[in-house]
Amino acid sequence: MGSTADKNKNIIPEGFLFTQQSLSTFSNCPLKFRKRYIENLKWNSYPDEDVKKRLDMGNDFHLIAHRYFLGINDEWIEDEELNRWVQNLKSSFPINKDNIYLPEYKIRMADTVIRLEANYDLIMVKDGEIEIWDWKTHSIKSEHAKAKKRASFLNKLQTIVYMFVLKEQSRLINGSNTQCHQISMNYWQPDPPGIIEKIVYSEERHRLFKEEIESRILKIMDYDYIEFDKANYTEHCKICEFNWFCNNQKVDFKALEEDEDFLDSLRWED
Repeated sequence: MGSTADKNKNIIPEGFLFTQQSLSTFSNCPLKFRKRYIENLKWNSYPDEDVKKRLDMGNDFHLIAHRYFLGINDEWIEDEELNRWVQNLKSSFPINKDNIYLPEYKIRMADTVIRLEANYDLIMVKDGEIEIWDWKTHSIKSEHAKAKKRASFLNKLQTIVYMFVLKEQSRLINGSNTQCHQISMNYWQPDPPGIIEKIVYSEERHRLFKEEIESRILKIMDYDYIEFDKANYTEHCKICEFNWFCNNQKVDFKALEEDEDFLDSLRWED
């Protein structure tokens, strides 16, 4: 009979690539990870009209930004707010023929333990340096939530995965292995336009990020779902699509609207 670790390793589909969202989901609730990524059960409808509108607006902005950096200009945008976002983007990022722009760019990597996929809003190669740009279109209403979000960027799994994968695979971007200090990640919002947070990479961060990613993946591979205790994860139940299944309770829409990571998980399929 195989060990518990062996049994759980077999639960993960062959060729499965972890993303920042799937790693985050497991930390929030292992059972949710299993349902979403192993059993492929996902939210099949938007929770309410306000959330749907925000998601649609974010999707439209990402699509137009993608087209802009490919050299395709959208002449007419009917929605006034979306048009303002796009004009702010164009003003902040005038196209420079000396730069390389890789919008909506996907990078995958796999070694003995680490198997990752990162989906970037924009990778820009500029003056020998590589910049990661991530568009943040969800407005966070409370000042407390805004401060908490700004403080969390360095330790955010998106930062960890995106910067680590880019450094490991930088030769695919510019033909050579880029030094850590030549890589940065920028979180940018369209309204008001500006960088929310900029993080410059380093050798020390690369080492720490690798350790963090390996630890998380090994924990998932060795996890015994028989020992799952939902009492340890109730903090996230109120914004979970499986809340009705586990607790016979509906989603808390007000809490959901403040959770940008959850909205991002609805915007893109991992």
